[in-house]
Amino acid sequence: MGGVVFLITISVSGLLALLVPAVLVAIAHSEIELATEMLLLFAVGAFVAVAVVTALSGRVKQTERAFTYLALVGVWTVTPVIGAIIFMVLADLHLMPAWFEAVGALTTSGASVLVRENAPKGLLVWRTMTEWYGGFLTLASIIHVLAPAGFGGVQGSSRLLSTNPGEGLFKLQTYSTLALQYSLMTGLIFLGLMLFGVKPLEAVMLGMISAATGGFLPFSGPLEENIGRGAATIMAFGLCLGTMSVFWRRQILRRPRHIFQNNLEAKIVVAVIVALTIAYAVRIADVSGGPLRGTLIAALQEGFFTACSLVATSGIETRPGVIALLPSIVVLAIVFVGAGVYSTTGGVKVFRIGAMWIYTVAELNRLIYPNSVDRLKFGDLAIERQSMQAIWTYFIIAILVVGTGAMLIALTATGFEAAIVMSVAFFSNASPVYDALRPIASDAVVSDWPSFQTLPQSVTYLLAIAIMTIGRLEVLVIFAVLNIRYWYNR
Repeated sequence: MGGVVFLITISVSGLLALLVPAVLVAIAHSEIELATEMLLLFAVGAFVAVAVVTALSGRVKQTERAFTYLALVGVWTVTPVIGAIIFMVLADLHLMPAWFEAVGALTTSGASVLVRENAPKGLLVWRTMTEWYGGFLTLASIIHVLAPAGFGGVQGSSRLLSTNPGEGLFKLQTYSTLALQYSLMTGLIFLGLMLFGVKPLEAVMLGMISAATGGFLPFSGPLEENIGRGAATIMAFGLCLGTMSVFWRRQILRRPRHIFQNNLEAKIVVAVIVALTIAYAVRIADVSGGPLRGTLIAALQEGFFTACSLVATSGIETRPGVIALLPSIVVLAIVFVGAGVYSTTGGVKVFRIGAMWIYTVAELNRLIYPNSVDRLKFGDLAIERQSMQAIWTYFIIAILVVGTGAMLIALTATGFEAAIVMSVAFFSNASPVYDALRPIASDAVVSDWPSFQTLPQSVTYLLAIAIMTIGRLEVLVIFAVLNIRYWYNR
């Protein structure tokens, strides 16, 4: 259990460290009371974290696989709870909304109850950095725990992934390459936003949100009105990069001419983004009054941003109503599928859907040629029976989680349609889609389609927290840890 506690402490320490730059921002904006509270929280948390790490230093070694999964679930359970305590102090929130806020940030879902019109800059910076940190935790969880264990049929080369989920997890250098790439991507988006005239502080926050494919905007009002069309396009490119595998992004520098070679997943993601860009551009040009040259270019830019936002499961809109220009069922299908496996996006991922399709076609062919032997591949990845069993198990459980969540939400807080949209959005970590698909305001809509701020605090927030966490942890690891018979027989 020492390794479990150690990993949880390291994760919480990273969250607490984010308070330091937030303190500097608060002081720069004369938010002295907020800065004082942040410093106190950091001091207390740092004292406890150092004490725990010191006590366990030298005693933590490679742990059993089961305890690695337990540590992963512990990280994604305890870290949001600590974040909730911080939100309770800094934002004066009650426990359940604060917990909801912390989970919405760390899962990069973008779900938020904060009123951004008058929120202190220091608080907005810390909220944004928490979402950025959640994106890093997501990548680290997939690369170093979930993928090596084969959860949900995820595959990868042994040169890139550890063969043992517990190998190297307690060494900080294990995460250095990932952190460097993640920070470099954030910095490039920041520089692009600065070139288009975005204020430095807002450029930093938007760069972090884009790199994490998050859905939180640190200001009120439409995105396009706050940063302009050119800067929004830079954000779209950032979200587009965020849809791709971290290993694919590394190939951009190493082998730029071969970045799509044998990478069927990346090709599909790009094709979907292109198709959605055209579809949204046509709809935007249509509602804008005609395909004039200026209107068409603007429509393509806005369509590209919307397409990247949906595929990246971010859900951010350039202005209200754009996402809803396509049918709700299409929007929900896109965010439910998501994008690249080794990325910060939510959903079931393109690889799993593609593998299911290829395997299904092969099974249908066997009805005609029962003795045929096919070597099934998705790009350069072989599709084996064991992997397909894991993928189908993952997909069925994902459907059950979304369906059960929608049923419980409908019983406690919303109408039927809103419950389905909310459940899919939470599971896919694309919470802004729920607001984007809300019908035109009316008394019925207000009661059947409530905002996140007006959800019943006792039950619905807990459901939202559970669905977001299960979606972020690739579903199966939660049920593996909840295997009571295994722990009882140890």
